Amino acid sequence: MRVAETIVNDFNAVIIHENTVLDRHIIDKLILLKEFEKIKIYDDPDIRIENNTVEAVQKDYEENRGKMKEVMHDIVTGKSVDMSVINDVSDSMLKRGDNALGVLSCLNQIRVADEYLYSHSLNVSIICMLTAKWLNYSEEAVRDILQAGLLHDIGKCRIPAEILNKPARLTSEEFAEMKKHPYYGYKILEKTPDVKETTKLAALSHHEKENGGGYPFGVKSERIHPFGKICAVADIYDAMTSNRVYHQKISPFEVFSLLENEEFGSLDPSIILTFVKNLAGYYIGDRVRLSNGDMGVVAYINPLAVPRPIIRTDSQQTIDLNEPENKELTILELC
Repeated sequence: MRVAETIVNDFNAVIIHENTVLDRHIIDKLILLKEFEKIKIYDDPDIRIENNTVEAVQKDYEENRGKMKEVMHDIVTGKSVDMSVINDVSDSMLKRGDNALGVLSCLNQIRVADEYLYSHSLNVSIICMLTAKWLNYSEEAVRDILQAGLLHDIGKCRIPAEILNKPARLTSEEFAEMKKHPYYGYKILEKTPDVKETTKLAALSHHEKENGGGYPFGVKSERIHPFGKICAVADIYDAMTSNRVYHQKISPFEVFSLLENEEFGSLDPSIILTFVKNLAGYYIGDRVRLSNGDMGVVAYINPLAVPRPIIRTDSQQTIDLNEPENKELTILELC
């Protein structure tokens, strides 16, 4: 079934766009909002609808994670990057790219800690792909940045496992070794046939900062490749919203605040603004838990205060987190 009109809530925020194919994920979101007794759908049972539901996207995601695991295991054992597998994964993700709600749902899946590196590579590529679309990149450039996201952390395959998986803060010597992974990644990709220079530069520069405070070379804005800048935002967002061996995840809205405040100036401001503005809207209708214990759903995103949305609680109370009296309240997690 396809939605026959764009669905908006009481705050005139778009929940579902016209022509979206209904699936269990979308129906559950509409039920949570408790505003819609009925919706309009197109009466076209004879038209074949491509299976691009959230469930189909998540199935592909799991298959692609397995493929990335094989690629990285090959590198650890001294083999080169199998670009045929990377191309297969890229084609799969591009095919699903029109279902932004579906691909973004993959970011919120519970992930096993020791599978983080493989999931992280997929998640960063998803975010890079969507950000490039939001920045109006060409189809070719969208594919290129997607592959750059897939391979941005490939250099970590050269980092000793006891450093990579250490469940505590790294020593200064260990962190110095960890900071070499962008360079290791560049050297691995340099020896791999059919890898574009943009992919190599993204791997090399995704930890550089606009102000020159990054690594491995400490270069400033004009010397950082645009793909590296996009990867940097995607890398931070996924890392902060994921559970890792030494870090508990925080909510997407806390990360939006971090990006808009602490990281603003360290990362490309235009990329941050585009990313936050576009991504936040997909969380409207999602269930959340507040720091005071209340449960509710995201009802509206204020474009002037994206990290502080309006929440409708289970008791039907409306809480605007941007109001002064609610300044101590935060969104702890998506539920």
